[in-house]
Amino acid sequence: RNDSGEENVPLDLSREPSENFREILQNVAKPHGVSNMRKLGHLNNFIKLLCSIGQREENFGFTYEEIIVCLRLALLNEAKEVRAAGLRALRYLIRDTSVLQKVLRLQVDYLIARCIDIQQSNEGERTQALRLVRKIITVNAMLFPTSIANSLIAVGTDGLQERDRMVRAAIAIVCELALKNPEVVAKRGGLSTILKSVIDCQLSRINEALITTVLHLLNHPRTRQYVRVDVELEQILAPFTDFHYRHNADTAEGQLKEDREARFLSSRMAIVAAFRSWSGIINLCKAGNSGIQSLIGLLCIPNMEVRKGLLEVLYEIFRLPVPIVTQDFTEAFLSVDPARSQDTWRLSDGFVAAEAKVILPHRARSRPDLMDNYLAFVLSAFITSGLLEGLVEVVTSSDDQLAVRATILLGELLHMANTILPHSHSHHLHCLPTLINMAASFDIPQEKRLRASAAVNNLKRFHEKKKKGLKPHSLYLDHIIRKSVSSHNRRESHSRVHRDIYVIKDTEEALMMNLRDSHILNHKQNLEWNWLLIATILKWPNVNLRNNKDEQMHKFVRRLLYFYKPSSKLYAGLGLDHLKARQLTVVGCQFVEFLMDSDEDGQGYLEDLVRDMVAWLSSSSGLKPERCLQSNGLLTTLSQHYFLFLGTLSAHPQGVKLLEKCGLFQCLLSLCSVKNQDAVLKLAVSTLDYSRDGLARVILSKILTAATDTCRLYATKHLRVLLRAGVEFFSSWGMELLVTQLHDHSKAVSIEALDILDEACEDKANLHALIQLKPAVSHLGDKGLLLLLRFLSIPKGFSYLNERGYVSKQLDKWQKEYNLKYVDLIEEQLNEALTTYRKPVDGDNYVRRSNQRLQRPNVYLPVHLYGQLVHDKTGCHLLEAQSVVPDLSYTVRSPMLDTWEGIKQLKAALWALGNIGSSNWGLNLLQEENVIPDILTLAQHCEVLSVRGTCVYVLGVISKTRQGCEVLKQYGWDAVRHSRRTLWPVTPDEVDTQLTSELSSVPSTLSLNSESTSSRHNSESESQPTTFTDRFKTFLIDVTSDEPSFYLHSKPVKDRSPFTILASTRFVRTRFLTSLSLPSKKLRSTSDPKTPTGSRTPTELKTGSMRRNRTVTEPSVYTARRRCQPPNHRMHIHGSVPSQNTFVAYHMGLSLPLCLSGLSMCQGKATMMTTN
Repeated sequence: RNDSGEENVPLDLSREPSENFREILQNVAKPHGVSNMRKLGHLNNFIKLLCSIGQREENFGFTYEEIIVCLRLALLNEAKEVRAAGLRALRYLIRDTSVLQKVLRLQVDYLIARCIDIQQSNEGERTQALRLVRKIITVNAMLFPTSIANSLIAVGTDGLQERDRMVRAAIAIVCELALKNPEVVAKRGGLSTILKSVIDCQLSRINEALITTVLHLLNHPRTRQYVRVDVELEQILAPFTDFHYRHNADTAEGQLKEDREARFLSSRMAIVAAFRSWSGIINLCKAGNSGIQSLIGLLCIPNMEVRKGLLEVLYEIFRLPVPIVTQDFTEAFLSVDPARSQDTWRLSDGFVAAEAKVILPHRARSRPDLMDNYLAFVLSAFITSGLLEGLVEVVTSSDDQLAVRATILLGELLHMANTILPHSHSHHLHCLPTLINMAASFDIPQEKRLRASAAVNNLKRFHEKKKKGLKPHSLYLDHIIRKSVSSHNRRESHSRVHRDIYVIKDTEEALMMNLRDSHILNHKQNLEWNWLLIATILKWPNVNLRNNKDEQMHKFVRRLLYFYKPSSKLYAGLGLDHLKARQLTVVGCQFVEFLMDSDEDGQGYLEDLVRDMVAWLSSSSGLKPERCLQSNGLLTTLSQHYFLFLGTLSAHPQGVKLLEKCGLFQCLLSLCSVKNQDAVLKLAVSTLDYSRDGLARVILSKILTAATDTCRLYATKHLRVLLRAGVEFFSSWGMELLVTQLHDHSKAVSIEALDILDEACEDKANLHALIQLKPAVSHLGDKGLLLLLRFLSIPKGFSYLNERGYVSKQLDKWQKEYNLKYVDLIEEQLNEALTTYRKPVDGDNYVRRSNQRLQRPNVYLPVHLYGQLVHDKTGCHLLEAQSVVPDLSYTVRSPMLDTWEGIKQLKAALWALGNIGSSNWGLNLLQEENVIPDILTLAQHCEVLSVRGTCVYVLGVISKTRQGCEVLKQYGWDAVRHSRRTLWPVTPDEVDTQLTSELSSVPSTLSLNSESTSSRHNSESESQPTTFTDRFKTFLIDVTSDEPSFYLHSKPVKDRSPFTILASTRFVRTRFLTSLSLPSKKLRSTSDPKTPTGSRTPTELKTGSMRRNRTVTEPSVYTARRRCQPPNHRMHIHGSVPSQNTFVAYHMGLSLPLCLSGLSMCQGKATMMTTN
């Protein structure tokens, strides 16, 4: 305002306010005699006066109407500064609905719209107009005038072409208005403007905010009427579905390619954001010609540009990293390996703690991960719409780069389906008959057949890689895992990778020959030594300095010792990126172990090495530290790997004595209080062995309490690494250290410790230890409260809290407010995982968004009071006595969906009931109240779509137990029945007879335009048997023929199944055993005469009962297993299934043709993820 030339007009606040107002309004209203700059001064004085006396009308000396009439004249002034000041004065004046009504009655809104429309270097005026508009929305959006709405929408629609800098601000206000008064926006065409802006915007956080506005309107039936889903929502698909799409008609021909790429990017962001919300999923996946079917259908059209864009969309929807562009499958696959080296794993950043958080699994075994529920639904929708067939078409008819990307995506989705989809929805996905047919058929072009064969081989390699699981990338994490208690579960370690290359003969001649061939005795070029042979010698059975007194062996040791000593600067001077860096360090660790195994003979050499390392380490606290200990040296050279040598020693009792004798521990303790030693302390924390009580734990404790904030935070994070690695007796010492960190003066440290404690409590031993420590967590707010609630899940903790009257107080609090807070907590976590939303900074209510989405985050179900109480019979009785379940059931049966408060109450009740149903005790309470059918009804038919999503999550929580799975199964809802850590779940022993009724016979709308998918390739009568690898054999049948070739054994009508049993039982048995690698398990032939048809001997029943302990999806009620009979037992199969979508699934020795059907997310069956 000072830059505008405002004239300084004095304001005497000691005068009567009415006199001041009179003077100000007279000067503002005078048409002549008062300069514009003086009017500007008076308008600013008006705001000062208004702020000093408050908003009471009796103090003004004028009515609001009179004041507004005078201020209205300022908006007609020729000076933009005066108009801006008038708008600002009106913004301060409008304080409630009554004043706003007076402003609108005097038609000031047209003048405001005029200020917005004018674009003549008057940004200050337009900014004040937009601020005033937002004030109107805040006061009462339902009174928002259409005149201003028209101006805002016009700027939002055409502002980009006019290079209007206010266009984004105008669209943001339109979005805000659409949430509070959708009618005025919809009637003026504002929703089309928002959707047009979506395709205009390439910034993910803005793009997401725009599309989320429309999705919010689709969520509620009251606002859904304003959105034409088939027309408006699916505009975001247009850049993909319309090959001649032009966003702006006047785009120059030379800019078309660049413009098209920008629209692809915007559309991709919007599609992904739509699939992050329940309203988007339900509307894009509805039955009929839905958006998801349009997208998948595009995969069959040979447009490489569209295919590439769609693959990127699919990768992002399923939270998968996109491979690099290459024709080499191995290179592409390694680029998306979670265990690949990442920048955040460097010593200067998150180091081992960051790597372990990715590589080592979360301790939660049975705690539901809500992201699995979400992904299971989306994956089921895509698969039933024909995604797998579409990807096969891309693999076999695209260039090599696209084919590689599509193959990796296909492998990832098959693996995901096997992990998070129920057996009845996933067991038929792994045959891919289209791909196998192409690889084996000579009726299609050779290029296609070769591509299909390559894809089959690549999928096999993908599967083998997945079977191996994640391996640590750094030697530090590998060191921790090998030294921990869980090391016996690791099938291999880096020290044994090449051992079997050489046939080890336990003879002195062979040893001497290897010593000679290693070149270590006669060559001084260290890096030219045969390090593979050196490693072999160090691992030679029964060979050490104690048993072998030969001078050549001592020379071998002295040469190695000199190479590794820091003072020689040979090993220490090499860079971390040296080709042999990893191998040299591994051999160094083996050398240390070799010397330890040599007892007294190796003690002198080992002590020499350790003293040299301690001297090198001590120099860091001097005035002139060694180069390799300075920040750049330690971060870039192999000198940092000396800590691995020290860590190897600390894992052995005699090594600990040697380290203590050489003064290492004292050196590290002194470094804890020295500044700028973060890298050294990080290395020490990450390599020392804590499995035994001793000085290593003392050093860890000192770093946790006395070091800098950065070091304390890292050391706290390292406790999570030790927890996940299964370090011995963590509950007896690790929990105590974590409880100490809760009181750290740095909030980041205390919050991290709280999060680790929450994970640690997944193990009962840790929970018992925590209860014994009786931590104080009240200073940590609601998160501390949730940790304390975990005590209630075991009798000891319940007694401890109940004796202090804590339980009854918490029951009252949860009924009054915490149930509602729980909804906010869980939805905030889901929003942060699924969108660019980030939690506000402390004390800041501003909603923040990031440009980056998180890669596959976990959202483990937060602790709920009721969910903890039902784990014990006493807690269940307490809930029963207070009639908690009947009260919650009433809310579910009589929901108030008209207001957001009512919807939130309903969600709170649903989450509470879900947590109660997470144990068998609590599930009995739900069954007594018979509330589960009401939850299922809401899940399928609730008009508020976000409530359906909440119901899905809640049903997933209920299906956490086997009993819960069985209850939901009775209502036609399937659930996963294997543990989260079971990567390769075994299929059930018996065929589920209800499977047939759950798979619809409606075919997928996707039809692949390739010869391989025609009926003649799926017809057993027309295609000749082809010889190819047994691993991929499959037998197909055309079940649309008039006279089926195969028949089922006659059964009662109620047991009738439309499935056809195919292939010989001998072949099926062989394939099943080969695929599951269970050679010791033999299946009885289904035509074995020893067992009567349809019955079992007592021995069989007993055996089957025992075997069911290994299965994952069988129902608790035992059903007789259906047997395949020879062809002379016949029964016609009624009904037919289109052959193009029929394929074979191996299911416990039976071949079943199944068909995909279109999925209606709002009406059809649904899947839930759970873990037993």
